[in-house]
Amino acid sequence: MAFDPVTHYGFTAVPRDPDVLFRNHPTAGVERDELTVNDFPLPDSTLVQSVKAFVKRELDEQTYNHSHRVYVYGVALTQTHFPQWSYDKETYYLACLLHDIGTATKFLASTKMSFEFKGAIVARDLILQMGGIEDQADSVCDAIIRHQDIFVKG
Repeated sequence: MAFDPVTHYGFTAVPRDPDVLFRNHPTAGVERDELTVNDFPLPDSTLVQSVKAFVKRELDEQTYNHSHRVYVYGVALTQTHFPQWSYDKETYYLACLLHDIGTATKFLASTKMSFEFKGAIVARDLILQMGGIEDQADSVCDAIIRHQDIFVKG
């Protein structure tokens, strides 16, 4: 199968409405879907290690830990409800690590933009500076911009 950057880096559209998204994916039963920490190995590339060190320096501990919970919950949802989805876990992990980077004091105080937009710009630039490719940086940037876009109708 040929490499498809649209699918690999998470540019495939999904419904915004949770009622539509989960319509054919009922809540999984605990007895069927017991998960352990071993079900969530963290990507560990050089890029991830560099971004992780940056995020750990810039974010408070609660937000840093929140970023990891977002990763675990997201992977759990895809494993239990959407096993057919194909996506790059490293790109998803980078998006999780960086999704609140705009709330770091040095970035929040540096602009009048919303933290999502400032954080998205910081994340994209950081990934490119640390050797990530443009599609990956764009995917993370796009996810951060949209991560508070929770309305079903815009």
